[in-house]
Amino acid sequence: MISVPPSYLYIFALMILEGMSLPIPSEIIMPLVGYYSTKGVLDPYLGLMVGTVGSLIGSLIDYYIALKLGRAFILKYGYVFKLTHEKLDALTNWFSKYGAQSVFLFRFVPLFRALISFPAGLAKMRLPLFIVFTFLGHLMWDSVLVYIGIAFAPTWQSIINLIDKYMYGLAIVIAVIVIAYILIKGNFLKF
Repeated sequence: MISVPPSYLYIFALMILEGMSLPIPSEIIMPLVGYYSTKGVLDPYLGLMVGTVGSLIGSLIDYYIALKLGRAFILKYGYVFKLTHEKLDALTNWFSKYGAQSVFLFRFVPLFRALISFPAGLAKMRLPLFIVFTFLGHLMWDSVLVYIGIAFAPTWQSIINLIDKYMYGLAIVIAVIVIAYILIKGNFLKF
């Protein structure tokens, strides 16, 4: 029987939750993998793979929620976003056109990284394509975060202060740009 240290199980579980759109920030978990690898507690490559596979599984759960519960579920609970049949049709058409690109690129946008799995499931994006783009996006993002944890291990407290100070502002700016792009390209806004 293979013995897995509890720390890898924690990483795996937290990253599944992060992939499921729950407020568990990979921006904290994965740099800690890098940080603890400098202390000899974790292997950075194993931690990276465990976290990335966890995120993929969480993303697949969201994908299947949208795929199986579908339009009726989204329309029933989509009132929060003022979704109508027409808007949902437009979103589905847009996603059919830009789906694979958006699944990959959204993995780099904090706060929206996990949410892209829902339109992918609604649009019935081909599962192998979804898995490849999701895995590659998560792997690249998580690699950068692990590297940050390794590179800044000596000044970890300073990094935490910088994240607190700038990350959410940067995330909001990126999110606004991405949402504006989606709305314009999806013809939700006419100019």
